[in-house]
Amino acid sequence: MVSIYATQHDETHWPEPERFDPQRFGPGRQPAPYTYLPFGSGRRNCLGANFAQVEAKVVLALIFQRYKLKLTRRDVHIHMGATLEPRPGVFMRVERR
Repeated sequence: MVSIYATQHDETHWPEPERFDPQRFGPGRQPAPYTYLPFGSGRRNCLGANFAQVEAKVVLALIFQRYKLKLTRRDVHIHMGATLEPRPGVFMRVERR
C-alpha cells in the first residue's frame, strides 16, 4: 500500500513540503511522475482528473471575482483520517465585492 500523504511530502521531490506554495504547480512546472497523486496514477488514474482541475480553477476564479474571503480562525491543523482534512474546519467570513 502506498501512502499518498508520505509521497506528496517527500522532501526529495517537494522542498519545504509543509509550506503553501501554489507556484509549485505554476506554468511550465510539472511534478515528477508518481509524486503528486490526488487522482491516482498510471493505468487506473481518475478519468475525470483533467476536467476536475479545470472545473476547480473556473469555480475558484468566479468566487474570488465576486467575494472577499477572510480567514476567521488561525488554529487550523491537518488531520489524517481516511483523507487529509482541516480540523476543526476552515472558518471564513464571506463578503460580496
